Amino acid sequence: MNPRDGKRKRLFVDSQVQGALALRAVLYWGASIATMGLMLLCFRIIAGPARLFYEHFDEMWFHYGPALAGSILILPLLVIDVVRLSNRFAGPLVRLRRGMRALARGEHVEPLHFREGDFWQEFADEFNAVAARLERLQAAAPATSACHPSEEAEPAGAVG
Repeated sequence: MNPRDGKRKRLFVDSQVQGALALRAVLYWGASIATMGLMLLCFRIIAGPARLFYEHFDEMWFHYGPALAGSILILPLLVIDVVRLSNRFAGPLVRLRRGMRALARGEHVEPLHFREGDFWQEFADEFNAVAARLERLQAAAPATSACHPSEEAEPAGAVG
């Protein structure tokens, strides 16, 4: 996958983050629809002629039902846009995490380059600088002192 071609192969790259954002957008949409509906109902009750409570709902549906239907039709576009926007920061973080895991395993990592329009472009530069420095340090270290995954130091405070 070439990040510089600008084409995204997957829109949903971090389901936990992107799913939470999409759900939040739907919840905000629902809260705004409920708030507007209650405000319109209160206005009709206060400003309109006296009538039974449930009669307001029939008239509100007649007057505002098409707007609600249009809002429901727009909701999937809103969710898709939130997922697309979140891909611009979730995608780079997924790639950074993958690169950090490879570095932690002692593997060589090619320099990261994010797509044009992705957020946090400077993170790729900073990651690349850290990866290059780590490779220089590993190359300069004597072969006998190289840290192998099986010889990692115990965490501070560990009792042996």
